[in-house]
Parts: sequence; C-alpha cells; structure tokens
Amino acid sequence: MSLITVGFKNLCAFFTKKLDDELMVGLLDLADFEGVPETDIHCPKITIRAKKVVNPDGECVIVQQCWVYEGFQRTNRCCLTEDGANGAHPRHNHSESIFGKILFMVPGVAPGLNLDLSPEKIAELEKRENEKRPMKNPIKVGAFNKTLDIENTLYKDHPLMVRPEFCKARFHFQHGALYSILPVAPNPIIFKPGGSGADGPYAFEAGLEIEAPDNHYAVMRFLNTDTRDFVFQGGQDQCYSVTIENSPISRQHGEGEAGDPDHFQYYYKLVDPDQPPHPIYLPSPTTPPVGDPFCMIGGFGGTNY
Repeated sequence: MSLITVGFKNLCAFFTKKLDDELMVGLLDLADFEGVPETDIHCPKITIRAKKVVNPDGECVIVQQCWVYEGFQRTNRCCLTEDGANGAHPRHNHSESIFGKILFMVPGVAPGLNLDLSPEKIAELEKRENEKRPMKNPIKVGAFNKTLDIENTLYKDHPLMVRPEFCKARFHFQHGALYSILPVAPNPIIFKPGGSGADGPYAFEAGLEIEAPDNHYAVMRFLNTDTRDFVFQGGQDQCYSVTIENSPISRQHGEGEAGDPDHFQYYYKLVDPDQPPHPIYLPSPTTPPVGDPFCMIGGFGGTNY
C-alpha cells in the first residue's frame, strides 16, 4: 500500500456541499481582482515529496524526491537529492500551469471520503503531522468539522451568493480521510464587528490521507491545461507528502511576520459583487501562537459547484 498525505495551507477555499461524494478546494488568483495590493497577491504552490530507495551496485541509497508546481502560469521543476548531498540536482524544467479543474484519482478504488476518525487514527495522523513540524510548534489533529464554514457559521442567517468559478484552480478529491489541524492550545478567534455568533477556535490547516492499495496507483490530472499528469506509484511502504497552498510569497518559506494584513478578507472576493455580505466579518488581530487567523483556510458549505 502507498500512502499519500495532502496538506492544505493558507488561502484555500473548501467547498463541502457535496462532501458525501467529494471535496472541492479552490484557489483564488488575487491578481484577477482590482484593489488588491501587490504585497497581498497569493501564489499557488504544489509541493510533492517522496523517498525512493535505489540499489546501485548492491548498495541501498535513499533518494529524496521533490516536485514543485508554482504559480498559475509559472514553472514546474523536479529535483532529486541523495541523503547527505549538499545540493539539489534538477532533472527537468518545463512550463506548467496550476489552472482549471484538477482531479485527484485512485483508479480502480471505489470513491469515498472518511470523516469519522477513530481515536487511534487521530493519534496516528497527529504523530505524522508533528514529525513534519518544528518541535516548538506542536499541533493537534481533530475532526474536519473544526474548519470554519463561512456560509454556515458566519452567515447562517444571511445566504451568500458565492461564485466558485472565480477560483482559477479547482482540485477535486473523492478518496481519503479528512482531518483538521489546530494549535495544541488554540486561542478563540474573535470576529469583528461583533454579532456573528461564530467566535471560537478553528483549524488553521487541513489534511487528507489517501491510501492506494498494492497493485494500484493514484494520479493528479490537470484537465484544462497541457500540464502533465502526476502519477503516485503504488507499492509497499511508498509514501508521498503533498502540500497545496495559496500563500503570499513572504509565507512560502516559513512563518510570516507578525502584523501581516488580514488576508481572510479575500474570501469575500468569491461572493457575487452585486450582492455583497453585510457586515463583512473579519478575525480580530489576536494571533494564536501557532496558526494564522488572517490567512487560514475557510469553507463554503452551502454552494453548489
């Protein structure tokens, strides 16, 4: 069995109306909208990491593999680095696009998303997530419903006209176990102006664990561009780590600086401009020690797509 762990960071919009069948995750290109400062423009990035064991001349060598898709109309590059090497060795560079409809499929396996995680599964996911992070910033894993649903929580009494087609890239997932990622001691997020009734702790990231049985594989298919499909090879103990993020450039290589502008406001770019929400609720500037309410993931649970 191969294991694929997908992490979602920063300005990713979750569309969960059809969650019994699939999850759609949309990425906004803020350059499409007027009035967005250049420093707030977000850049989509897909990072895929894996370890490969090769056996040249009878000696086992672990090769770290890394593929990066970056930007809506930027480049895709692949690098392979042996453990202990001082640098990366590019294998190829070619023009690619993160754009349009992108399917994440496990051919030959019946679709199904798992939202009901056992305590043992939560502990396993939490261990794996913490192994990828600095020890000083531990996290905990919770049920997927810990993510903020903008429609059904912030505006439960005021229907929004949301336009998912405003997302320049749209990922569709039909397999795996969904979960949320929170600080160990989450501070409640307070929305301003008051009156939303939605104050409380929320996940700042989310994850999806996908299993591909032996003799199967998974594939990420780009349907609306000439970007080549990415195939996740099956096989015993084959593991992949995938990060999908939509971040300002300053946040793609570590934590952002305190006092960053409130990027949560840009979710409202998905609302029909002829029917804007009133009031517009935004997180107040009380940043928790881990996670970021100003650029956290957000969901839309009432919108068809």
